[in-house]
Amino acid sequence: MNFSSFLVLLVLTWPLCAHANQADRKQSELDSLKQRLHTLQQEFRSTQTDRQEAADELRQSERAISSAVRQLRQLDDERQRTQGDLQTLTQQAEATAARIREQEARLAQALRAAYQRGQGDALKLILNGADPNQSTRDLRYLAHLSRAQQATIESLRADLAQLAALQQETAQKTTELTQLQAAHEAEQQKLLAEKRAREQVLQKLSAQFKQQRREISSLQRDERSLTRLVERLNRLMAQQAARAAARARAAAQQAHKKPAAEKDAQGQRRSPVAVNTETPVAFRSDRPFSGLKGSLRLPVAGELMNRFGDPREGGGLRWKGLFIRAAEGVAVKAIAAGQVVFSEWLRGFGNLIIVDHGEGYMSLYSNNESLYKQVGDSVQPGDPIATVGNSGGQPDTGLYFEMRHQSRPVNPLLWVK
Repeated sequence: MNFSSFLVLLVLTWPLCAHANQADRKQSELDSLKQRLHTLQQEFRSTQTDRQEAADELRQSERAISSAVRQLRQLDDERQRTQGDLQTLTQQAEATAARIREQEARLAQALRAAYQRGQGDALKLILNGADPNQSTRDLRYLAHLSRAQQATIESLRADLAQLAALQQETAQKTTELTQLQAAHEAEQQKLLAEKRAREQVLQKLSAQFKQQRREISSLQRDERSLTRLVERLNRLMAQQAARAAARARAAAQQAHKKPAAEKDAQGQRRSPVAVNTETPVAFRSDRPFSGLKGSLRLPVAGELMNRFGDPREGGGLRWKGLFIRAAEGVAVKAIAAGQVVFSEWLRGFGNLIIVDHGEGYMSLYSNNESLYKQVGDSVQPGDPIATVGNSGGQPDTGLYFEMRHQSRPVNPLLWVK
């Protein structure tokens, strides 16, 4: 039984005749209520301390996961580049080897032809007593043939040297690729270990975080309202029976409304208010950001779980953005061109990234699993900037998205198609 229900019960059971002994008994119950309030305040402070310690552990784990995912992505890119280099080197080596075989064949053919014609000995041509003019022409031909053969030999030597260099570079790239593969596998193991550690933190928080995350704020309101209720009881003891009965009926009606709200707030799984299927794509525009109103897309596809401005669970606050329920690891895309001005873990928001679009407009993406962009990075429409998660203690996996102008929240649905 919560405090409000307990107070309602006190009012409803108040006797119509305010005798002195009954007033004393109710004052005793009021003192007991004050003692319960004191105990509640102590429990609340203890819960706040435990929650802060658990949130610090969660921050360290989620930072490590974000870094591991980013390193894994960089290793994949480097491995793909190295594989491309290795393929290019292999093609060059095969082309060089084919050219060497062709040159060897031509050289062997030329040497065979020279041997068959018997023109391999210049001294023999001079001493054989043949026509001097013919001998001169034969010597010139022989010299020309010799120079051609020498050039072929030099080209063959160069190609052989190039082939050896290509083979050596190919071996180096193969070694580099092997090392990158090993680093990739090690990084994957590190990521799995970090995720297991995060799951342990989330399990530690599950009992208190899923419920107390919504109840902490209501406990603070209960603490403030309880004093007012105690004062109300003191006034009720001095009032007439009819006025006490009227207030009791009003309190009973209020008590019947609250459990229904609590039941809605504690439902097993909320139904979405809408579904988004389109995500940002690359586009170029000379218009300022304010001129893009009505043409943008939400940063991730998924189920919209609230409307902008609706009261949040637990009451008191209203939604300043949209929570889009989506699968873990899905890419979060920038809605428009801009520059990253914040990329860090923030209490209550988990891994948060903020993009400045100019003219005082900013877009905020929170509860991410990993952040791809860092402060100072420029982004274009449709660029992946993060991945969906449930960091920051969010019970559902998805993205919390806000748009702000001059620090004031604006309705994102007014900006999308």
